[in-house]
Amino acid sequence: MGRGGDRLSELPDDLLRRILHFAPLKQAASTTALSRRWRTPLWPSSGAVNLETGADRARFFSAARAALDAADVRVTRLTLRLDSKSTILVDAVLSYQAARRVKELRLVAKDPSDYYPKYLYTLTVDSLPLKTLRFLQLTKCNGFLYKTEAAALVLPRLSSLRLSRCSHRLSSLQRFIDAAPALAAIRLHHVIIDATDKDGANLPLSPTTRCFVCPAATVLVLDSCTWEEKIRRRNDCTSIYYHTVTVDVLGVEINAPRLRRFKYKGLLRSFSFSTRPLELEQVDLDFSGPDYKRKKLDPDPDRDLAIFWRFVGNFTSTREMRLRVKHLEEIAVLSEARRVELLPMFRRLQRLEVQGAPSTKGKSAPLAILNLLRCCPVLSALRINLATKNQNDAPKKEGAPDARNPQKEIQVAALLGPSHHFQGLRSSLRRVALRFRLEKSDCLGIKLMKFFAENAMVLEEMRIDGGEEKFCEHMNPRTEKWNSKRRKLGATSFVVLPLKR
Repeated sequence: MGRGGDRLSELPDDLLRRILHFAPLKQAASTTALSRRWRTPLWPSSGAVNLETGADRARFFSAARAALDAADVRVTRLTLRLDSKSTILVDAVLSYQAARRVKELRLVAKDPSDYYPKYLYTLTVDSLPLKTLRFLQLTKCNGFLYKTEAAALVLPRLSSLRLSRCSHRLSSLQRFIDAAPALAAIRLHHVIIDATDKDGANLPLSPTTRCFVCPAATVLVLDSCTWEEKIRRRNDCTSIYYHTVTVDVLGVEINAPRLRRFKYKGLLRSFSFSTRPLELEQVDLDFSGPDYKRKKLDPDPDRDLAIFWRFVGNFTSTREMRLRVKHLEEIAVLSEARRVELLPMFRRLQRLEVQGAPSTKGKSAPLAILNLLRCCPVLSALRINLATKNQNDAPKKEGAPDARNPQKEIQVAALLGPSHHFQGLRSSLRRVALRFRLEKSDCLGIKLMKFFAENAMVLEEMRIDGGEEKFCEHMNPRTEKWNSKRRKLGATSFVVLPLKR
């Protein structure tokens, strides 16, 4: 309100209903006290009920029924924010007649301790509005319960599934996905997936590759998920009896032929696609976490290198890729024989973003960049973020050095090799963005600037963030010198601009 008057009440009813569509029920109902304009309540015609549980379970159930009955129009969005005492009422609320035509359902469980492994409810799939449901979001759910035979269970309109901090058996989750022929978006965040055979029968003596089938998925997000299974191992004292242990699933095979966007964050695993998607648009891979490598007693950097490039090699058809690693050195392929063996060819990749911390020693970090350039024959836009924390880096000195007069520069171009291996660098790379910490005059960021200025023949724009506001101004004299040499070679001129943070 205030000096500007009651501007909210001047909004049309349709816009107000849209706002109330997302408001918690208690706040939406209280709008009738705002002014005369609101005395005729609009929330019953918003088509949504967003209810938060209280201490009294019976009152919560009564409030849910009353809110559903009070709706003037069909309720299409239902949100239940549940505590540990009210989760047993989920099936009862969903079975209520007024909730049987919901299109969007969110079950958000909360716990005062917010303890991650504590899952608060199991969802009975048969209680869902199977015929109308389009979007389902579950938080802290401890799996699905089925009462109907698999052949009879169908969610014909479900197009989006979001699970957060849940625990599910792979077989149960797969059955749910199989029952939704139009399920185009699957997003799993911090989900524990138990891939053990049903009922724990026939436990294998060693972990195996597990299949995850998403036939209609165009969007798949696997964010910090744990894939595990239980295996049998012989007791130390005898070869007759076994004990059961939980281990990581090291191999996952995905069948998602329609996939267009894929996001993965977590452990470095042997992921593969039984049918590689042919129309990928965006891929986001994040191996920068503290536990991105497999926990094992026999560390093998060469094996991890092969797993990484084979993982990345699943996405040779994508147009855009975002890649985060902890240390660039760990993905560098040093020998020509290994490059021929491991490096894939991204024949459609036009935009690439790379983030990783370089070391202050050696040349492996620039080699990792060159490995990626070698794989991208039609790359047009490249963004490199080197400004990540690395405990092995030398401490930053007071005052950034003058980039116009470097004391020493190691030629990155000397690592190039035959020019035909870098087709994109010569013929298609037009925009480069570099973010780094200007700690010394011959840091990797400066070397890469010089490298792209001398070798990216159709370069038009270079955006720079060296951690210093006037860094681009300092680079102008060198840019003019580079452009003068480029014009003599028939290359395009380029400009250096600041990179927005």
